[in-house]
Amino acid sequence: MNSNEKVADLRELIADESLSINERKLAAEHAVRLQLEDVELTGVPDDDPEIVELMTPWADQTLAAMCASVTNGRSVNGWNLTDAKKTVLRRLALRALLAVVVDEAAHRLERLAACQVILDEHLHPRNVLRINGYDAERLLDAVVSADAVKWTSEGQRTVERPPQTLADVW
Repeated sequence: MNSNEKVADLRELIADESLSINERKLAAEHAVRLQLEDVELTGVPDDDPEIVELMTPWADQTLAAMCASVTNGRSVNGWNLTDAKKTVLRRLALRALLAVVVDEAAHRLERLAACQVILDEHLHPRNVLRINGYDAERLLDAVVSADAVKWTSEGQRTVERPPQTLADVW
């Protein structure tokens, strides 16, 4: 049985109201974890555009020289392959979680489980969502719709679906 079949079986358990809420929550968390394992098992090829971008040294050497002491030279001089792969895998795992969070067809318990994993494992300690005391329930309630518009330093833009960053969801 592959993981997609396992996730489908777990989704049936999540929707089964004859089970206790704790059993359904446990199934939801397990479904989310299986989806994250899929990302890790799939891996990232060495020629992935994000990896190539991380490994490429900065073109502006004047700016690179000013920032080298702050970043210990890693982002300025280009990352090594191992660190770049770890970073890209972490980004892909976050994107998989965000996709579950914005999927309105997914069961609310599965979406809540994804929110909890994001809170526990993917937010910086000083992230505004964590500072403001968001829990998984509040985080899920704050998800922006697919046609929402955000203001950035470049001006107004619509959020991306599937989401690429936290800013596309909250």
